[in-house]
Amino acid sequence: MSAKQHIHKIFARKHGLTLKTDALRYLLDITADLPAEELPETLDFVAQTYIQQIGQTVVDRTNLEEVVGSIFKKAAVNQALQDGIQQYEETGVVGGMAGQVTVDDISAYLQVIDAFDVARYRWRTEAKTFDSYQGSNHLLAAANQKVLAYKDRYDLIKQRILRNDAFRASTFSKATDYFHITPIKNLQGQKPGPFLLFGMLTQVEEGKCHLEDPDSLIELELTGKIDRGIGLFTMNSFVLVEGLYTEDRTFRVKTFGMPLPETREKSLSAFGNNVNFFGGSQAVDDVVVLSNIETSMNHVMMVIVSDVWLDQPRVVTKLRRMFEGFSAEDAVRPLAFIFMGNFMSTPYIFDAASAQTFKECFNTLADLLADFREIAQQSHFIFVPGPHDPWGSNTFPRPGIPDFFTQRLRSKVPKAKFASNPCRIKYCTQEIVIFREDLANRMRRNCIVAPSNDLQDPLEKHLVSTIIDQAHLCPLPINVCPTYWSFDHALRLYPPPHLLVLADRYDTYTVDYNGCKGVNPGSFPNSEFTFMIYYPSSKTCQIR
Repeated sequence: MSAKQHIHKIFARKHGLTLKTDALRYLLDITADLPAEELPETLDFVAQTYIQQIGQTVVDRTNLEEVVGSIFKKAAVNQALQDGIQQYEETGVVGGMAGQVTVDDISAYLQVIDAFDVARYRWRTEAKTFDSYQGSNHLLAAANQKVLAYKDRYDLIKQRILRNDAFRASTFSKATDYFHITPIKNLQGQKPGPFLLFGMLTQVEEGKCHLEDPDSLIELELTGKIDRGIGLFTMNSFVLVEGLYTEDRTFRVKTFGMPLPETREKSLSAFGNNVNFFGGSQAVDDVVVLSNIETSMNHVMMVIVSDVWLDQPRVVTKLRRMFEGFSAEDAVRPLAFIFMGNFMSTPYIFDAASAQTFKECFNTLADLLADFREIAQQSHFIFVPGPHDPWGSNTFPRPGIPDFFTQRLRSKVPKAKFASNPCRIKYCTQEIVIFREDLANRMRRNCIVAPSNDLQDPLEKHLVSTIIDQAHLCPLPINVCPTYWSFDHALRLYPPPHLLVLADRYDTYTVDYNGCKGVNPGSFPNSEFTFMIYYPSSKTCQIR
């Protein structure tokens, strides 16, 4: 059987792929020197990798070259890993791998995922599993999508709560040994007494607060002393409420609590790898191999900078000094620079003058990077728009910055990616979420009850815990923080990521909560030009 027949058999018949002529020629060229017995297995691996990385049935040369290139880079990294292990066994010297692998090689394990490409899943109560949403998502969605967005969030959080041991009744347990959530509709006809409810805080009548679940709602009495756990309780957030059902058919609140969190490992063990909540292509590499690469590459770093005001000469000067430091002879080149807006010190105005000014800002960065060719060619540059950047509105998720403004930068930085806000990054086994919004003070202003007055719990801890417990990046009312109803799933955090970057004008912080590290690099111009470096191998952050 000829090589062309092998390609047709494996790509077309086995995997249902359609090869374009230029892609077929490319495959014939790269497999020309392969032994005949290795050809089928190699072609099958390339086809599987193409499906998982690209996800298209038509194979063109450009995408195929990208897939094959990533295969070669991963092969180089795996070989270096084996050489490092062998060196350690023979000499006892650790770290032989790092010197053999370049930033360009390790970049094969880096994925940037746009919020609009994240798959949508819905909870099926009767089957107790998540199913892929079969409908289409639109920016201007029908009104029922708003209802589905809140219903899906309710179902997601409730199934997580009910899996907690405190809510699971064993065979011989008493009613007092575990917590029981009472549906709001079941309160009708009940005698006044204590109950535990779960639902969304909402306002049906002005000046009154209600708790709503899919079937009913009830007015809350917030008078008197209310015990509350850590968190920021705002409208449209989902809460556990303990209190007394009154004769007036209201609910007198005694305790407010956030939904109980769940570790990432427990969430994954419940559903395995059948559901890809995070998005991106599923890894074809073994998890153990990825974990070994991740921990062995202790020099890999990501530089995180927020509020990169490119119209300010002092900011550009500091960026030059940063690049000079990473370009030094003994310095390690970062795997990625994550630059977040705003990219101008003044809000963007939709007129010709502002468009030209904004374009010149990125031209300035392109000219700056031209002086640091090695960094510009090897490192990834990920740009996330801020609240005052074009082109999208203030509705989340925000699309990336349009190509019109970034043509020169793209030509000089081949690995530039203009992502959405929020966006997601996958590196080896780690999942990273990037979100640029001035969230801390906005969440605090919209609290219906003040946070617990514990001096050991600063605002940033309340914020990070709320985001993780709510499994949502922005659990605020839509009149305060609008979202596209059909893409609300792109703002959800389930299971929790390894690193959550909440870029804000608020002070720099690092908070560890429930296995997730929440960080804020701070505003670059307003924090004495500090930035943050993340080391995936140790999962630590440094402020520079």
